[in-house]
Amino acid sequence: MQTWLALLGAPTVVLATLGTNYALVPYACAWRNGASLGWVSAMALLFSVSATLLALRRWIATPPPLDPGSDALPARPVFLAFVATTVGALSSFALLAMWVPQWVIDPCR
Repeated sequence: MQTWLALLGAPTVVLATLGTNYALVPYACAWRNGASLGWVSAMALLFSVSATLLALRRWIATPPPLDPGSDALPARPVFLAFVATTVGALSSFALLAMWVPQWVIDPCR
């Protein structure tokens, strides 16, 4: 479960945040306040970083297979944890990159 949150949940949250922020722009412009956009992005980034840390913890805790010539089945949990950590980190970076322009650009532009 720790790896699947970062592997599937973090990219899904990136897409959901993008759609939610686009939907909230008219309201943020009407209220002359971009706080709602910031809160959505902050909560999404918090989830993504948490899922990435869980995957990283799983990656560190999973012992690698001892024999490099053995069957590929024992190496699967280590590889999945590594890929989940990488995907979670990329998703966190994407969320941060989407959040920075919200600080600089007015929602009414």
